[in-house]
Amino acid sequence: MNLHLVGGFLGSGKTTAIIGTAKYLMARGKRVGVVTNDQGKYLVDTAFFRLSDVPTVEVAGGCFCCNYDDLEARLGQLIADTSADVVFAESVGSCADMVATVLKPLLQLRDATVRPTSFSVFADVRLLRRRLFGLPMPFSDTVSYIFDQQIEEAGLLVLNKADLLPPESAREVEALARERFPGKSLRIQNSLSSQDVAGWVDLLESAAIPLPGRSLDIDYERYGDGEAQLAWLDEEVALDAAPGMARAAVVRLIGAVIGAMAARQIPIGHLKMLIRWDSGESNLSFTALDEKEWQQEIPAITGRRVTLLINARVEAQTAVLRQVLKQAVDGVVADGLAGAAESNVALFHPRRPRPTHRIR
Repeated sequence: MNLHLVGGFLGSGKTTAIIGTAKYLMARGKRVGVVTNDQGKYLVDTAFFRLSDVPTVEVAGGCFCCNYDDLEARLGQLIADTSADVVFAESVGSCADMVATVLKPLLQLRDATVRPTSFSVFADVRLLRRRLFGLPMPFSDTVSYIFDQQIEEAGLLVLNKADLLPPESAREVEALARERFPGKSLRIQNSLSSQDVAGWVDLLESAAIPLPGRSLDIDYERYGDGEAQLAWLDEEVALDAAPGMARAAVVRLIGAVIGAMAARQIPIGHLKMLIRWDSGESNLSFTALDEKEWQQEIPAITGRRVTLLINARVEAQTAVLRQVLKQAVDGVVADGLAGAAESNVALFHPRRPRPTHRIR
């Protein structure tokens, strides 16, 4: 059984890559499972995987490193239930120091039941371009420190979302990354491309890239400060739309959220939404660097009942984030587009990381 650890910053495209890879492997007759991870408990990512018919378990309420025992238990459960040939374990996007706190414990502790075979770190090529060229980051230096540490410890660094830069710019980033990180394995890809996903899979299965052996020299105070700057909000919004107005209500709600965050200059780590109605579902994702006509991604919505599962991870105070979502929901109601009810609301700043194990 192959266990592939996958890390990387919020919004780097980890989930998209793993879903594409899982479908590719399952089409070849492989049994695939996924372990998702988040500081919250109501995860859009888990729903995404299950909608794609990928067996999935989750380690919620904290990162892998601080919930190591739960990670081992979930891995054991997934393998027992599915007899998986391949498992992907995707860490939360605010997590760093994976080599010392997850990879090495899985390799070295006697009670570890599964041993990792690869460790990939994903980076949005646009965000890495800003860092490498000394351009302003959308996040504070404190939060950007987490991004830097993830890049530093990568065994395989995947420069993802290459389709969102002109080809010559993407190649320029790749060349500079190879110069800046000598000895590090790099791969540039578009995880929406089946050919690129197949190439990543082939690389992982070849075992050509050794697992990283060096633990980070990380400043846990600074790391914890970075996590504390991020606000998490999870909630479900149920809309009872006026006749023929379901899609308009969804567009109004999402537009109000995005508009308010832009007006308040709130950096978006990742804003993910799963939209469900009587005959379908759709998903939508935003990061700080996205400039897209997102309305076109929302299909026609039949019926009147729509639910949105929302995961927001942004650099802001929790009270501000809550106000943004509440005003957006209230605006849909005030405009007469739909009745609305919020449930399963969870709002917090991540706790400071306290790993179960840390092996130098």
